[in-house]
Amino acid sequence: MKRDFALRIDSLLGGVRLNLDAIVEYMRRHVPKGDLSEEEFKKYVHFIGMSMYGTIEFSTELYRLFPDITPEELKGERPKSN
Repeated sequence: MKRDFALRIDSLLGGVRLNLDAIVEYMRRHVPKGDLSEEEFKKYVHFIGMSMYGTIEFSTELYRLFPDITPEELKGERPKSN
């Protein structure tokens, strides 16, 4: 796999995670309205969580292959130079 290809895939995976989060929030707002029961919400959020986990594992593998594409916020704190 080429680095730029991996970077694009990781970017798309980030979009998938944002969309999965939007689905959870949409469902959460509709539980009180009666469109979805609390039990159904928990069941479906579990599926979304498994999907989210899969995208994170995929991104983690890309970061292992290409450490320089790892987002800054996921990198360990760098030691301060004196």
